[in-house]
Amino acid sequence: MFMKKEQRQFDSLFELLKEQAEIENIIDSLPRGYISVKNISGHIYNYRQWREGDKIISEYVPDAFLNSVKRKIASRKEQEVVLKAVKKDIRSVSRKLLKAGLISEEEIAELKAKAEAEVK
Repeated sequence: MFMKKEQRQFDSLFELLKEQAEIENIIDSLPRGYISVKNISGHIYNYRQWREGDKIISEYVPDAFLNSVKRKIASRKEQEVVLKAVKKDIRSVSRKLLKAGLISEEEIAELKAKAEAEVK
């Protein structure tokens, strides 16, 4: 069916799609936003803030949890950078396979669904 090179590209696409699904699951499990430090009546308060539509949502973060929340937010940002690179690689491999006529857009969508199901 496929020659070795095309099979490697097809396998590579599937692995990238699985990696994308894994990274998206990790990102979904981590908190969004940033830490905002407020000085109110001489007291320091830390809030995690994030945007939902046009609204900025604030959530108080006790000092005991501050470092943990900061690490999780930083981890989410790192994963978002990795996800961007993976998506770029997916586009590149997909274009090659589409250009060669080895796969269709529908088959890529099916492959993505299969990869997501495999990760869950």
